[in-house]
Amino acid sequence: IEHPRILAHLDRLLLPNYLLSQAQVINVLTDSPAQPLHIDDGFYPWPRPRPALSAATVFAVDEFTIDNGATVAIPGSHRWAPEREGSEEEKCHAEMAAGSAVIYLGSTIHGGGTNSTADEWRRGIHMSYTLGWLRTEENNVLAVPPAVAAGLSKRAQQLLGYGVHDAI
Repeated sequence: IEHPRILAHLDRLLLPNYLLSQAQVINVLTDSPAQPLHIDDGFYPWPRPRPALSAATVFAVDEFTIDNGATVAIPGSHRWAPEREGSEEEKCHAEMAAGSAVIYLGSTIHGGGTNSTADEWRRGIHMSYTLGWLRTEENNVLAVPPAVAAGLSKRAQQLLGYGVHDAI
């Protein structure tokens, strides 16, 4: 949750303060259909386009290919009105080697691709972050009790919500 390159981008997008909103492992199994295209921060009641409220990352545990369901995104869609849908020509696939990551704004249209392979899973770790004054998708203070959080770095504690939002 505190990869230095990811946090450097988040510092530019979401400062003065942001929180981990959600963390999950995603496994796109063999013969899985594509995930419907969506935005991650659609539960916030602000119309699009809007300033950045959140950003998300997907780390590739396995290689991401078009065949095994690489994440599909529509660059620039965070600037669109909500009724606009993307065309096939506007979609791009986040093909990447294991250990790589992609980062995008929470209002970017995206989704997991179709896994058309016979025997290849596509695993990734998805983490989203949100402005510090917004409610997170998951209540990380409940998910990570104080006794566990005490053993984490100060930065990880802050990202999980063990801190006070300072908008200055």
